[in-house]
Amino acid sequence: MNVQQRPVRILGVLGQYPPDELQRREAAMRAAAPPGVEMGFSYLEGSVFRKGLTQLHRALAAPVVARAAAQAQSEGYDAVVPYGTLDLGVQESRHVVDVPVVGPGRTAAGVATMLADRFAVIVYDQPHVVMQRRLFREWGLEASVTSIRAVNIPITEMVRQRYLLQECFLRTAQAAVDEEGAQLIVPMGMTMVPVLLSAESLSRDVGVPVLDPLALSLSLAQSLARTGTRNSRLMYPAAQLD
Repeated sequence: MNVQQRPVRILGVLGQYPPDELQRREAAMRAAAPPGVEMGFSYLEGSVFRKGLTQLHRALAAPVVARAAAQAQSEGYDAVVPYGTLDLGVQESRHVVDVPVVGPGRTAAGVATMLADRFAVIVYDQPHVVMQRRLFREWGLEASVTSIRAVNIPITEMVRQRYLLQECFLRTAQAAVDEEGAQLIVPMGMTMVPVLLSAESLSRDVGVPVLDPLALSLSLAQSLARTGTRNSRLMYPAAQLD
């Protein structure tokens, strides 16, 4: 039976979270998955649910995510979506598997360039500003970004301060629209959108589109799997982890 005749199996790769936080993220991935997708989950050792996440943590996560992707392919999954907009291990994993590995961060950034000439990016804190600036430079999309702004609420406090988070997000997004002419908002932090805040509701309040990186990446992963699209071996030469 080929992939067009059955549900597309997508593996969501998650780090370690407290039980209630993990449940929120699993529920968000299931809710964001389009019809015809069967979600599975893999759990990595090591937590990204912390203050002060840095480029070092991104580098350390890459081989762990790549191993999870290799295991997923061996178990018959059709695509892999690592959780989070830092795209942890996405490019590295493409060297070791043929199935699509889709990063929510780059997916949202790419969609933003199709829908707007200029857009603003909203992240958690200053370390994420630095990391996202580097990512947009690597992706060749830096010129499209009016600014990268932080809500400056620690990820570990966002559930408790949900209403403050919403207020800060809306204020930050509105400033980007009013002061910079941003035509669209990209939330680079899925605890903000979609785990705690709705992209649809935020779009209505801000008056420009606010993207949902998780929904976009799962839909893209499904489309790539259904069309049989695989990773380019010229871009990502095959490699072994061991």
